[in-house]
Amino acid sequence: DKPFIFDRFYRGGLARDGNVPGTGLGLAIVQRIVDRYDGRIEWDSQLGQGTWFTVWLPAVWEVE
Repeated sequence: DKPFIFDRFYRGGLARDGNVPGTGLGLAIVQRIVDRYDGRIEWDSQLGQGTWFTVWLPAVWEVE
């Protein structure tokens, strides 16, 4: 599933097989927002342990 998690309408095997509700749009939307702000997403997943996501966005300082 890892190569596809940010694809629109993609739902992992457990979600499909487990009858978990959802459209598969959440991570695709998050990635597009992060991209527009020139940020990045780091993530890792361990079977049976879960998945963590870190979103990095550039700081913008307004100088007067």
